[in-house]
Amino acid sequence: MRPLETEHEGWKIRVIARPVGRGWSALVEVWAPGSEDAAEARIVPFNGTLSSEKLAQTAGRDAAIRWLDREAKRGEPKP
Repeated sequence: MRPLETEHEGWKIRVIARPVGRGWSALVEVWAPGSEDAAEARIVPFNGTLSSEKLAQTAGRDAAIRWLDREAKRGEPKP
C-alpha cells in the first residue's frame, strides 16, 4: 500500500505503514505549512502495533493530528 498523505491545518502529514512481527506500525512525518518539498520532515512519536496496514495508517494519522494540536497549544510547532 502507498503511504497515506494528508494535511491538517496546513501541515503536510505522511504515514508510512511497515510490518513489525505479526502486526503493523508506522513512521509518521510532518512538514510545516509552506515548506519546500525537499525540507526535512519532523518525526511524530508513534509506537503502536496494529493488526492491519490500514489501521496502522489511520492510527499514525490520528497521532500526527493529536501531536500537532498539542504542540500548537504550547506555541509550537515551529516550521
